[in-house]
Amino acid sequence: MDNDKISRVRALRAKLDHPVIDGDGHLIEPAPLFNHYLHKVGGREMVERYHRELKEHPTGSRGDRERGDMRGAWWGVGNNAYDLATVMAPRLLHQRLDELGIDFAILYPTLGLALPTIQDDDVRRAACRALNTMNAEVSAGLRDRLAPAAAIPMHTPDEAIAELESSAQLGLKVAMIPPGVARPIPELAREHSAAFPYAAYFDNYGLDSFFDYDPLWQKFQALGFAVTSHGGVGLRFLPLGRRSPSNYMFNHIGGHAYQQGELCRSLVMGGVAARFAGLAFGFLECGAGWACDLLHSLEEHWEKRNTEGLANYDPARLDRQRLRELLREYGGPEFVDASAAAGMSRAYDEGLSRHDRSADRDEWRLTGVREEHDFERFFRNFYFGCEADDPSVYRALDGKANPFRARLQPVFSSDIGHWDVPDIATVLLESHRLVDQELLSPADYRDFVFTYPAKLHTTANPRFFAGTVVESAVARVAA
Repeated sequence: MDNDKISRVRALRAKLDHPVIDGDGHLIEPAPLFNHYLHKVGGREMVERYHRELKEHPTGSRGDRERGDMRGAWWGVGNNAYDLATVMAPRLLHQRLDELGIDFAILYPTLGLALPTIQDDDVRRAACRALNTMNAEVSAGLRDRLAPAAAIPMHTPDEAIAELESSAQLGLKVAMIPPGVARPIPELAREHSAAFPYAAYFDNYGLDSFFDYDPLWQKFQALGFAVTSHGGVGLRFLPLGRRSPSNYMFNHIGGHAYQQGELCRSLVMGGVAARFAGLAFGFLECGAGWACDLLHSLEEHWEKRNTEGLANYDPARLDRQRLRELLREYGGPEFVDASAAAGMSRAYDEGLSRHDRSADRDEWRLTGVREEHDFERFFRNFYFGCEADDPSVYRALDGKANPFRARLQPVFSSDIGHWDVPDIATVLLESHRLVDQELLSPADYRDFVFTYPAKLHTTANPRFFAGTVVESAVARVAA
């Protein structure tokens, strides 16, 4: 590591009166080691099934215009051997944290972003179990500064509950779900099964889900886990909202925000945020700009389209005679003749008859919202992963510019291990640039790199940081 960078990181770290918690670093899992653990979990047959499944139904995509495959990533990690070894071997990362300026790191899997999207039920569950067992064991003895995250498969609530319980037994304290599950569209599945996954329904667990996930959210609460979600770009079974077969950058830009935005909106509109008011949700590697926009859109749409607001558009309340008189006066007799008026009347009558059930019109009935400030209360339990160089941190923290003057909660996310960070030595320096530019105050920065990453997990488990190097600092914040 460059001595000048070490000096600059140490100088910055010395100025801070608080720890730095990395809310989203990454491990790169060695394939041979994973195969070893998969063999331990399921035997030789499962290893063979796993590789056969990935060959027949690959989770990743390299782009294919004819089939509709999006272009996925290539060269997804850096080529600095020391840095790559650091994110592959937790013991080396643990040793280097001080020179990176990080006190405690929460580490999300990389292979684990794809494993929950495997289509074969048995292989998916075995692969996630093997990965979680592996990451729990390779980080054993390092938990004073590292917390690996479990990969939770979400195709059904039952499989998710089983893996969450297993992860707790392994001593893991962080659980990661994918932002949604791609499911075949029923009619297409019956008549054109090959359309999947190119045509798929993105089930985000809340609104219009194929399953009732409430028992899972209850299990998250009972076991003391925050719900953290991490997506991926270029995964065939994880919808992204764009499908360029040739340009990975086109697909990647805004991709994480799309996936996490779908999840967040589903949790709000499906009433999960209201029913589980004490549950913390973390939306990772997606920035916070979309969250500011979503809060604004929810408030604005509810104001105009709640059941009272809909009265402004109810065709039964239209004074049609007055409308015809005005059109005749300002448009002339030919502007609205008898036949046009009759046609207009029929159109309104048909529109009214098509929507004659109050349940169809109250699209907010599941949310639990009674007044617009409820949305801001939901967002108090939401946390948004922002990389070190993400300017949307400022938007999130600048309450003056947000609806209800709400201060959203960005979480410092180094993303070390992935191509987004070509030099892991610079993440702390980059995270401080908004302070250097006087866009964030030192107190804002403290919240970004310490308070909010800690709060995300202590909301679920007040003893999350017990026995760690940041335990006393977190306790002072809680007090």
